[in-house]
Amino acid sequence: MAGPIITLRQAARHGMLLAVSCTACGHVARFMASDVAQFVNPTREIELLPFRCGECGGKECKVMASEYDRDRRPDIIVWRPMRLR
Repeated sequence: MAGPIITLRQAARHGMLLAVSCTACGHVARFMASDVAQFVNPTREIELLPFRCGECGGKECKVMASEYDRDRRPDIIVWRPMRLR
């Protein structure tokens, strides 16, 4: 990578994983950036993505992008985002 990953589009292009952690209860969920880009404007900054905790319902979540190495971390759970109607 030539520079820092700032937007969701950049993270999706590099096949990155987004780790979303709730600041209230500490619950962590992981999503593929390319899956999240289908629901959110891909030009948004990663830290400003709108997430809500599935455990406590809190809106204060911290988002971090990281590389997804399938060989080293085959046991992690990657969630698929969905829009509730």
